[in-house]
Amino acid sequence: MIRALARFLALPPREQGRTVEAAVLLLVVRLLLGLVPFRWALRLLRVSPGHASDGRRSTAEAAQVGRAIARAARWVPFRAVCLQQAFAAMLMLRRRGLAATVHLGVAREPPGTDLTAHAWSRCGDIPVTGEATAADFTAVVAFAA
Repeated sequence: MIRALARFLALPPREQGRTVEAAVLLLVVRLLLGLVPFRWALRLLRVSPGHASDGRRSTAEAAQVGRAIARAARWVPFRAVCLQQAFAAMLMLRRRGLAATVHLGVAREPPGTDLTAHAWSRCGDIPVTGEATAADFTAVVAFAA
């Protein structure tokens, strides 16, 4: 824990701020998704089904948001799953005026087994969270902010 704090304090102030923002948003999303029905959570987050195609894109800012989410997800006192990470990233992107989409996908590997699900986020066509394993899943719905 001391090492983690030392690494956090060694970050530039802007990275520290993004990481704290990411941790707060991960908690907010976790609480919303855990306490209210999914459709209400989407309404409260001001998210709707669809694709965010128009909107500003920035590879650098999208990468910074992705790193902040990944860093915060490692250190929050709960397991921040892909769904929470994707929606928290969407909120951070939207706050910066960037295009943001969350994709939900399913996979059945191997055939005949239970379905597994995954969520990932993108800034236009730029991956932000969860993209490393997204290719293994078939997207069934997308949410845009």
